[in-house]
Amino acid sequence: MSFNPLERKIAEALNRFPVLKQTTKALYQRTNYFVFGNRDFTSGVHTETELLTPAEYVEVTSFSGPEFFGYFDTTPWNRNGDSLIYHRPTTEPGVSIQLYQNGRSQSIATSAAWNYQQGCRTRWHPTETDHVVYNDILDGSLAATVVDTTGTTIQTYDRPLQAMAPTGQEFISLNYHRLDRNRPDYGYGIDDETKIAQPTDDGLWKVETETNTAELLISLAELIDNEVAQEDHYLNHVLYNPAGDRFVFLHRWRGPQGRVSRLYVSDRDGNYRLLMDDDVVSHYCWLDETQVLVWGRSKQHGDGYHKIDVETGEQQFVHPLDGYGDGHPSVSPNGRWVVTDTYPDRGRRRHLLLFDQHTDTVTELGQFFSPFGYEGENRCDLHPRWSPDGTKISIDSAHDGTRRSYILDVSALVSDSSRRNVR
Repeated sequence: MSFNPLERKIAEALNRFPVLKQTTKALYQRTNYFVFGNRDFTSGVHTETELLTPAEYVEVTSFSGPEFFGYFDTTPWNRNGDSLIYHRPTTEPGVSIQLYQNGRSQSIATSAAWNYQQGCRTRWHPTETDHVVYNDILDGSLAATVVDTTGTTIQTYDRPLQAMAPTGQEFISLNYHRLDRNRPDYGYGIDDETKIAQPTDDGLWKVETETNTAELLISLAELIDNEVAQEDHYLNHVLYNPAGDRFVFLHRWRGPQGRVSRLYVSDRDGNYRLLMDDDVVSHYCWLDETQVLVWGRSKQHGDGYHKIDVETGEQQFVHPLDGYGDGHPSVSPNGRWVVTDTYPDRGRRRHLLLFDQHTDTVTELGQFFSPFGYEGENRCDLHPRWSPDGTKISIDSAHDGTRRSYILDVSALVSDSSRRNVR
C-alpha cells in the first residue's frame, strides 16, 4: 500500500524519467507479487457484508461482460436509491449507459466520449430524479447531454461536464483536449493541438444550465507562475461542496522533477485561494460545507490524509489512515463515515477501508486482487461511492479478470465498526 522511505526516494528520483519509472515500477511490482502474492486469492469481504453485482442486486439476468461506473465523486444510485446507472463498452468505439430499474436493465444512451477512470462523467441530475447527465461527442465537438430514463434527450449543452452544482443550476466545464494531452487516462482521445497552445482563453468555465451560456470563471493563465511550457499545465478534479457555493480543483503541470499539483478552492464567482502547495495533491472529498479531506503532502505532516478548513486554511493530519497510502475517499451522507481504498499492495491486493470519524477507528471491508492486465490508463481502481441512504457502497473491481461493478451492504457495520474480520 504505502511506500517505505527508500522506495519513495527512488520513485521521486525516477520522476524525471517517466518511461524508465514505468518500466522499473512494473518490474518491481511483478517481483513483489512473485514473493508475496497468493495465486489462489481473488477477493475477500467482511463477514457482515456481501459482494453483489448490479444484476444480482436488482435481481435481473446476470451480465457476463465488462461493466463499470467510473469515478468516486458521484454515485450510480439516483436520489431515491431505486435506480442505478453503469457503463458498458460496446463493439463500436464507445459505451452504453445502462439503467437498472424496476427489476430490469436497459440501455438509455451511448457515448463516444469516455474513459475507464471516469466513464462519460455520467451522473444523475441532482434535482431531477429521472434525468441522467453525461458527456458525448456531437457533430464533432464535446458536449453534455441530459436524457430521461426512457432515453429521451431533454437538453444538450455546448460544453462538456466536469462537475455539476448540487442545485443543478450550473456546472463547471474544462478543456478536455488539454486534459487528454497531459492525462490521457482522463481524456477522450481527442488531443487537438489548436485548443491547448495558449491558456489565455482557457481554464474553468461556468455553464448556466437554464440558458446554456458559459463564462470563463478561472483563467489558467492566471494560475501559471513558472517557466514550464504552457501546454504542460492543466486543470482537473473539480468538486462542489454540498451547498454548491464553493468548489475545489487541481492545477497540475509536468515539470523537470515530474508532476506537480496545487489544490485551490473557489466560490461561485471565481474568487479562488490556494489550499495546498507542497507539490503532491491526489484525491479528496468534502466532509461538510467548509472541510475537505485530502490525500496530499504538507511540510508539517508529510504524505497522507489531511483535513483542511477552506475558510481558515487550518490543516489536521488524519493519523488513523496513515500507512495505507493514497486512496479515493468518499464521505457518507450523514457525515460520520469515510470509505476509501488503496492501490495494490505487494501481493496485488487493493484494500477497501471504512473510517469512523467519531471513534478514529478503521475497519477493513474487503481485499480485491488487482490483475497485472489492469494497469496504467486501463487500471481498475475501486473508487468507492455511497448510496443515498448511507448503507451501501459501490465499487469497481477486476479481481475475477473482468472489469465489473459491485455493491456491498454495510448497514450492519455503520452501526458497529468494532468487527474487522475478512473472509
